[in-house]
Amino acid sequence: MFLKKNYLHRHLFLTLFWLVLWFALWIQVKQDMDTASALIHSSLIMICSISISQFLSDSILPKAIKTQKMKPFVIKAIFFVLILALLISVVDVYFIMHSQVLSEDERATLLFVQCYKSIPSSLLINGTACGIRFYQEHANIQQDHSQLQQNFLESQLKLLQDQVNPHFMFNVLNHIHILMKKNVDMADYLLLKFSDILRYQLYECNQSFVLLSRELQYLQNFISIEQMRWGDELEVDCTWSQSTEDLHIVPLMLICFVENAFKHVDRLPNQKGKISLNCAEKNGHFRFQISNSYQAYPQQASTRHSGIGLENVKKRLELQYEKNYSLTIEKYDNSFCVELTIDLNC
Repeated sequence: MFLKKNYLHRHLFLTLFWLVLWFALWIQVKQDMDTASALIHSSLIMICSISISQFLSDSILPKAIKTQKMKPFVIKAIFFVLILALLISVVDVYFIMHSQVLSEDERATLLFVQCYKSIPSSLLINGTACGIRFYQEHANIQQDHSQLQQNFLESQLKLLQDQVNPHFMFNVLNHIHILMKKNVDMADYLLLKFSDILRYQLYECNQSFVLLSRELQYLQNFISIEQMRWGDELEVDCTWSQSTEDLHIVPLMLICFVENAFKHVDRLPNQKGKISLNCAEKNGHFRFQISNSYQAYPQQASTRHSGIGLENVKKRLELQYEKNYSLTIEKYDNSFCVELTIDLNC
């Protein structure tokens, strides 16, 4: 549809250009000859001009732009300028010889003189036609480039999102597998909860954005599963607040932080691990904070809180929100903290 609209606009503009040029030429030559002769004279010149300039601008110029061979195009353009100047001079000579009495010397040099005089007009006509075409080709290239860039960003986001989903599924299924050996009833309940989570992933997360309320509900379901799994070994403190309805967020953006908090929370003997989560939204500004108790062990210092999960989230944030977010990840002596703020109004 866009190409068809662009095609109509281009040819409408060119038609108006040639009509205005023909009318201006007719007015000029009408001063020196009768109306019928002026009409024929101007029409013949316009036929020559349209034929030469359109072939140059519609056939040769686009190929030169695509192959980036502009130097050969300049040489060809000069040749076509001279050809058009010669054709214009031939038309002029024909009408001059039929309307004026010339001497032998004037007739001998008439074609050369008229050809020389026609070069600026030929250059202007061909230059204008090529200029219009160059502008249109440049606009088409920019449009194609923007579309390719958008497709690339969408494919990147889809790829990164697909990498997050299996990571999450593997962790939860591994939890259920362990519980099947200890408490079948709890495993059955968790499996039902997990089916609700998968339903969200399969039917809602295929979109570029989801409701913030649904994303938060998804996190709540995941946290409920983890709380039941770890029981008294963990102390989990969560607060949730949302003041604006119909806000949207990129799906599965926050789950990695929650997964890592439960995966890496420190659980020392006779001491509970602690996780604190705060999700707050006000006037479109969303703030996500999560921290977990943490003890640095030398043998695990290089791998703790590492992996593709966090890197994927950082890439997705950069691709989707650019400068409209801030992410801070801090490691302290006994805690690991993540704070993310996003302006969801953008």
